[in-house]
Amino acid sequence: MRKTGLKNILLAALGLGLVLGANVAQAVIFDRNGNKLPDTEVNSSKVNWELLSVEKGKQYSGIGLLEQSSFGICTAFFLDTQGVNQSPAYAVTNGHCYDGSSFPKPEEVLINQPSNLVFKLNYFKDGLNRVRSVRVRRVVYATMKGTDITVLELDTSFKQLVKEGFTPLKIDPVPAPVGEPVEIVGIPLNGVEPSRSFLHRAVCEIGQSANVREDVYQWEKSIRNRCSLVGGMSGSPVVSLQSNRVVAIANTGVDDNALSQPECSLNRPCEITREGKITTLAKENYAQRVNDIPTCFDQKGIFNLALASCRLEKP
Repeated sequence: MRKTGLKNILLAALGLGLVLGANVAQAVIFDRNGNKLPDTEVNSSKVNWELLSVEKGKQYSGIGLLEQSSFGICTAFFLDTQGVNQSPAYAVTNGHCYDGSSFPKPEEVLINQPSNLVFKLNYFKDGLNRVRSVRVRRVVYATMKGTDITVLELDTSFKQLVKEGFTPLKIDPVPAPVGEPVEIVGIPLNGVEPSRSFLHRAVCEIGQSANVREDVYQWEKSIRNRCSLVGGMSGSPVVSLQSNRVVAIANTGVDDNALSQPECSLNRPCEITREGKITTLAKENYAQRVNDIPTCFDQKGIFNLALASCRLEKP
């Protein structure tokens, strides 16, 4: 999984295969020809991604860093809910990012949980004086059952963030087809030099779907991709270059240092066919579908799991 910070420190202490260090990244990274690079090359100019600036990345101002106790853990994005009046702003990230020190249980759906996360928007290398910190008021929804998603209610309104110039991202209600060009925008942290741990953009294509297992979690219709990703980019939006809408969120891939572990263990996700065949694809990253999230917002832009239209898994 592409999370970093407190959770990784805890898991490393438990001996679950997560290694932190200046030259090590939980990653599948690629060069500009689509060839997999060793994790140790994460700070190399060979990696196929772009460090964004304020000027070149204005449309990404609503994508930012999730922090807990001043530790960066994941990426999240400001969701376009078309909120009215004082309707709260919301952000979307992975289920395994809902808290810095724990994951939801495999069959668990969490709602209305307290949170001490902080969402930092406008997270550009040359824009630190413009970073906007917003407290997460509560976790309105989080699950790793069949998918890996969290919806966060922020301590401000949708209209206020838009007024301040932050660009919300709209989720596409229709899954993207195989081969559609996409960009993944997020904040790489694990193994990345601090001076470069800001918004990056990687471009690739939507790959085939697969059922993926990692540790005790199973995710249906996970989307393969070969965009460069490292720890900290969990929750990064996968944006169609045709519709400019979010079609998925990045969540995992096989780490080099996990290849000696059993298949399907933490940081070594595997694919499982209907016949039960297990395969580890060390050259693929995975993303999770988010198409059902908009069905759970009412006309005022407020999240409501009880709506008849809502297709998300219920507790």
